[in-house]
Amino acid sequence: MLPREMVQSQTQVERSLLSRVMGWLALSLALTGGGFYVWKAGFGQGVPWIVFFLVAIGLIFGIQAAASRNPTLAAGLLALFSVVEGLFIAPIVDAYLRVSPDAVGNALLGTVGIFLVAAAVVYLTSINMAAWGRYLLGALLLGILVSFATLIFHFPISQLALSAFLGIVFVGLTFYDFWRVKAQRAGDNNSLLLALSLYLDFIILFLILLRIFGRRD
Repeated sequence: MLPREMVQSQTQVERSLLSRVMGWLALSLALTGGGFYVWKAGFGQGVPWIVFFLVAIGLIFGIQAAASRNPTLAAGLLALFSVVEGLFIAPIVDAYLRVSPDAVGNALLGTVGIFLVAAAVVYLTSINMAAWGRYLLGALLLGILVSFATLIFHFPISQLALSAFLGIVFVGLTFYDFWRVKAQRAGDNNSLLLALSLYLDFIILFLILLRIFGRRD
């Protein structure tokens, strides 16, 4: 195979994986929107948020376990997880829609913008982000620990600063997860699992931006 043909073949493979990942991501986000409207219709409004949270965590583990062994089951679990996530975030989004509807629109546009920039940078440059993973994971764990410590011990840490820190971490994770799609590393090229990672980046970034845009001075 000629070098030019090899490059074309590699590009086609990259686009194929990217298209599958983005298809799963779009479907998941659509189902999450459906979950929100199901909640608005009255289903699940009396259920404690912790129930949806624990179910969502269990479904994430289920998706990861089934992804390579039973893709059909994994796809079904991803669909169910997306709806549950919509039910989980629905009370938060609904509260902001009542008091600060512009914040919801700004958070959504901001999240979509970050995703577009991340995808463009990753696919239009040759930057290697392989080493980013461990540092981003460490920063994420630090942010989670500080958040819990602040909640329990009431440390005088600005919630805006904490949200901004976590926002930066998840922007980095978005870049890293798009790079994972492009890199197609062995054992890390399952389109459904990559879509799940990007989906979580999207939802958490949206909630962080919602908190930032919706804050009251």
